[in-house]
Amino acid sequence: MDAQIELERAMHRLQADYWARVDYLDAAPPEELFTDDSVFELGAITLRGRTELGEFFRRRREASDAAGRVTRHLSANLRLLRVEPESVEVATTVLVMSGYGALPATSSIPSVGDFQDLCVLSGGHWRFRRRRATSVFAGPDAAPFARAAEPQRDPQG
Repeated sequence: MDAQIELERAMHRLQADYWARVDYLDAAPPEELFTDDSVFELGAITLRGRTELGEFFRRRREASDAAGRVTRHLSANLRLLRVEPESVEVATTVLVMSGYGALPATSSIPSVGDFQDLCVLSGGHWRFRRRRATSVFAGPDAAPFARAAEPQRDPQG
């Protein structure tokens, strides 16, 4: 198979695995898809390393469970921006739908974000070393970090 096609498939798989974990369709922890020294700029917060990421995702899960919140993240328009032998910069656009209660849940107006990722080959697996999410449209149910304009450290972390 052509190396470019193989790389695009790997990046699509990494994105799909990440969003499945974030939306609780896969029980594996999302932070496992990051390098130990990763940096995730998520709207107004910056998370550094797997430990901070794990705490963030644990708190997110607890809050979602308590509120009965359901999300689905749809990642599209994947583009490889810069390719090197063991790293690749990737851009995607993500549509976020959310609602509350039993399925099918009534959804709010969606939010849209642009993601720019640096993915590296680590231990034979592609992982995120850096993710930067920029909110483009923040729906009424968007997380506070997605609505804030200025980056800040995670106040709970």
